[in-house]
Amino acid sequence: MSIDLAWADFAPSLVDDLRARLNARLSDMDLPSYMGQTYIEALDLGTDAPDVQVVHVGDVWREFREAIAPSRTPNVAWTPPRSASVPSRMPMRLRTFRQYDDEMPTSVLSDAESLMSDMDDSLYRGSDTDSDMGTLLHDDPAHVDSDVPSVQVQLSVQWLTSTLRLSVRTSLQIHHADSTVMSLPITLVVTGLELFAQVIVALDGATPCLHLSLSEPSAAPCAPDGLRAAHDPRMRSRHQGERILPYLAVESQIGEPSKHVLENVGKVERFVGHMLRQLLESELVYPHFYTVYL
Repeated sequence: MSIDLAWADFAPSLVDDLRARLNARLSDMDLPSYMGQTYIEALDLGTDAPDVQVVHVGDVWREFREAIAPSRTPNVAWTPPRSASVPSRMPMRLRTFRQYDDEMPTSVLSDAESLMSDMDDSLYRGSDTDSDMGTLLHDDPAHVDSDVPSVQVQLSVQWLTSTLRLSVRTSLQIHHADSTVMSLPITLVVTGLELFAQVIVALDGATPCLHLSLSEPSAAPCAPDGLRAAHDPRMRSRHQGERILPYLAVESQIGEPSKHVLENVGKVERFVGHMLRQLLESELVYPHFYTVYL
């Protein structure tokens, strides 16, 4: 079943809140040492609406609810599911990944390696879980009545846009000993993308909160509980970010506008695309997800 989005009315209402949330997330991230303060300067979702189809409607997976903190108070410790390690820096969001994995992350394209060779040690990597996933919620004794319904919707999303504008400001820091000897301002503008994903949206009325996650698109039919092989963390493959986000158009500008400026530096743009795809994998691809309290 297709969903017809009134994108012209829908998208502008999301921009301010989305930019604020993304900037809050960026300010809380551990960025590589060679990157200065990073923030989103402007965001316009454009006029190209994504193509959205409903794949499955069912019960909320138990893993989403088990991972919720017992309290929304930031000072209360998280209760991670099973053996997952959950940092407590971000009360809005549940983390289900380790900071460092035994598996080495994907390397940057060969012609960009000389630019920033230490990026791999500075990025969070996702971790697979040994437990089964996708357990349904309806048998949970902790489930309570709520005015907000509990339902999980899985959507097939294809978004091809050339009207998106996402402007990011940061700087390249050059260090010597313990001091910064040079700082080059960098402006990055995302001008288009192609996104192919299955979006998992779980509304939990018991909390109430909304869980959001992504997985690779799949043509395989859903089981009655909505599970597919693409959702199984034990079957996750490398380069998921490249398959979910195969095309990303980035324009770059390095230097002070009032002085000498380098524009459209290919190595920087390819590095940014690689880093964004790795970030997508470690932040949003199942079993990783965001939780927003309502």
